[in-house]
Amino acid sequence: MKKAFLSSAIAAVVFAMCFAWACFSSGPASAQAPVAAAAQGPGGIALVDVNYILRKHVRLHSQLADLKVEMDKIRKDFEQRGQHFQENAQLLTTLKPGSVEYQRLEETMVSEKANVQGQIALKNKEFEQKEARLYFHAYSEISEEVSYFCQQRGITLVLNFNGDNIHEENPADISRGIANKVVYFNKNLDITPYVAHRFIEPPQGASTANGPTGVFVPR
Repeated sequence: MKKAFLSSAIAAVVFAMCFAWACFSSGPASAQAPVAAAAQGPGGIALVDVNYILRKHVRLHSQLADLKVEMDKIRKDFEQRGQHFQENAQLLTTLKPGSVEYQRLEETMVSEKANVQGQIALKNKEFEQKEARLYFHAYSEISEEVSYFCQQRGITLVLNFNGDNIHEENPADISRGIANKVVYFNKNLDITPYVAHRFIEPPQGASTANGPTGVFVPR
């Protein structure tokens, strides 16, 4: 019986694409908006690594952990039903083919198998949708924080980029690097640490009074 739920491909499909934000719409007031390292005038451009923030998003990963607990409970239920199916299959081997008992049990097993397969498909879809909604809400929060940050500093365009290091022995890293739309950038344009401070849990005892110092987790 297939046990796979919660395909992580959802997150990759929804959030791996590069995008741009035009920061004109009103955003929520940030409780503590840090001062940018380099102030930009009107028309400025910045970069943000959304995937990095999502990987470090404390509340998102707590919600995903809760979803996994729910998923595991459903999985165990299907495993128990699968064990019952195996017991019936073993019982079927002890019956005479063509007998009334054989046909009745065989029909029951066929019906049960179809029913379980249908329920598994529905549960897969349900969990995929729940996972997608969690990522979408986290993404929306990041987008709003970026919008607020941009309005305070006159930035009109923010591009999403992937700032992960590329390892030449890793084919996936190389492919990602080649596909990255941002080939070069001034590090002062990266506003990721100034956006991430709202979503990344600070180290124990660290203060956020002066912005992201001690809060932004290095790559």
